[in-house]
Amino acid sequence: MATTDKYDRQLRLWGASGQRALGSTMVVLLGSSACGTETLKNLVLPGVGSFLVVDDGDEASSSEAAAAAQGVQKCPELDSSMLEFGEQSSNFFLPAPSKVATGGDDGNNNKKLSKAAISCALLSELNPDVLGFHYTVPSLEGLDYSALLEKIKQGPPSDGSSSSAATTTTLPQKILVIAADQPSTVTLPLSYECHNRSIPLLVVRSYGLLGYARIQTATPYHCITEAKKSNRIPDLRLSAWPLFEGLKNVASTVSNLDEMDDTKDHSHVPFVIVLLQALDKWRGAVSAPFNPDPAVRPRYPETFQEKEDFRKLVKGMAKNNNEINFEEAIREAHLTWVDGRVSDEVKEVLDRVDEKEFFASAVKSEMDVEGSATSSVPAHVLQFQLLALALKRFLKQNDDYPPLEGKIPDMTSDTARFVALQEAYQKQAEQDRATICEIAKALLDECKQASNGCDLHVSIPSDDEIVTFCKNARYLRILETRPLFAEYKVQDPASPTLSILKPASFENIPNFDTIQADARDDLQSAMFDPYETDPIQTPLLWWIALRACDAFYDRHEHYPGKHEQELALESDANEVYKFMTQIATNLGLSECDFIKEHLLDSSKGKDLAREVVRYDEAEIHNIAAVVGGVASQEAVKLITGQYVPFDDTYVYNGIASTAGVYRF
Repeated sequence: MATTDKYDRQLRLWGASGQRALGSTMVVLLGSSACGTETLKNLVLPGVGSFLVVDDGDEASSSEAAAAAQGVQKCPELDSSMLEFGEQSSNFFLPAPSKVATGGDDGNNNKKLSKAAISCALLSELNPDVLGFHYTVPSLEGLDYSALLEKIKQGPPSDGSSSSAATTTTLPQKILVIAADQPSTVTLPLSYECHNRSIPLLVVRSYGLLGYARIQTATPYHCITEAKKSNRIPDLRLSAWPLFEGLKNVASTVSNLDEMDDTKDHSHVPFVIVLLQALDKWRGAVSAPFNPDPAVRPRYPETFQEKEDFRKLVKGMAKNNNEINFEEAIREAHLTWVDGRVSDEVKEVLDRVDEKEFFASAVKSEMDVEGSATSSVPAHVLQFQLLALALKRFLKQNDDYPPLEGKIPDMTSDTARFVALQEAYQKQAEQDRATICEIAKALLDECKQASNGCDLHVSIPSDDEIVTFCKNARYLRILETRPLFAEYKVQDPASPTLSILKPASFENIPNFDTIQADARDDLQSAMFDPYETDPIQTPLLWWIALRACDAFYDRHEHYPGKHEQELALESDANEVYKFMTQIATNLGLSECDFIKEHLLDSSKGKDLAREVVRYDEAEIHNIAAVVGGVASQEAVKLITGQYVPFDDTYVYNGIASTAGVYRF
């Protein structure tokens, strides 16, 4: 596969490592709705490794849920009848199944294809390098998700080709599950099983003119090594003390700018050296002379006035107004006082990684049974934890300064000094990376000594992985969301659907209370920022209405608006509104002035309820396309470990074309 040419544009976004992660991932789609197929389409096009469409229908190869994986079939051949869409079709990847037929044995030499098979065939056509599979079951509500996910984890499907077999054996298989437009009777048990097996779950829904996407991260958390911040500050370490040896040597090649007679040479001194000499002059001006003792940190500009004085001093060092290097020095003057130590956000990430817990998770215990449902920390999380522990030790040795990135920005300079400066930073970065690698090896040695001869689940990361980690050490992040089934119990504790899950399912959920408290604070804060044009269109209000529709389904096994009689519709709206008030109360929003005015006020709240009842679970493809586009973007973030996904629910209001992100 000519990956470099075919995926050239996206490689500029997530690089070769991100493309490899995509290519080793299997996406499991539950439900072939418009929202689901739109989400999957946007993952097939960039080259996800394979996908499996699971949906219900009249036919299934086996009625036994434990034999789920045996019913997985290869993508069928594309047939012209699959392109016959009805006038009222709401899904561009799913024509009416009754119109689609292939050779079969139903007496008329025709056999109807299932929804899963048709959508699989049409989606596979978008990218021949992606393997497509489908699986039709009698009912998604009766499917044994434990058996299905375990079978996929143990042995992902293959089309039988040699290239497919080679890919399966050489690349670690990752799994991402997407549940599209499914009721709680499907999403809750699925959420529980994904949580148990540390598999990320993405729940997407398009409901009339509304939609949402909800992320459930894999346990214990989603690691983000490459956050890809747009406003990265150059890592030049001008405020670090003492300066590293290579930088001091390059800076010493220019003794005194004021005594430099050659105007051309003066205008080509890198701004890094200009700022270092300006610092020495500034310290003398503020009676803070240089102290040769490396243990004594010299003064740096601190107050607003001192920073302005420093910039004026730099400007005064220029011989004329045409020296671009001095303009750069004035623009980048903040680099002389910005703190290069790791931020509090990174420290919070590192605090989450405990050395004893890592040792316990990294050792292969005799109790580990192949194929058991007991979840363990995924290998990529263990590698992240290993490097995070190495970073913690590195920070203790280096006054909280992380490994140097080793990259300098473009600047006006003569070639010799620029190359020397570049080499100095690269050499120091390589030394820091070597130190991180040595610490990581020492940690593994300690782990082996404590393992009593047992093997480890983790090994030393590759050189590329260590380089990537060190370059992004200043921006490490983790994302941890509450499991969907646990969120549901808080919002609708009386739901009969919760009886599907065992009572023990809700015990020992990590950081449940912390996430719960933070989520309530965030929701209350969000109420101070409603939609300006029309507050009733604030996405959170519509999300509560959608959740109330789920509560209605749990009690009646159908969504509101099924019966067209006016009295029936009004009765459904009244019941939906009752659930809306209960959910708002359970979310801790009943005392919020905004909620009181726009939801608890019966006239306004019932208008919301009547609108969602009017939808009758309608599927509108353009709304599904918007939600699917957002969901697939977040799916790529979850797969690659790059960029920061939203936390945790994106709500789209197609009535006013507005959206919001909320934590529940």
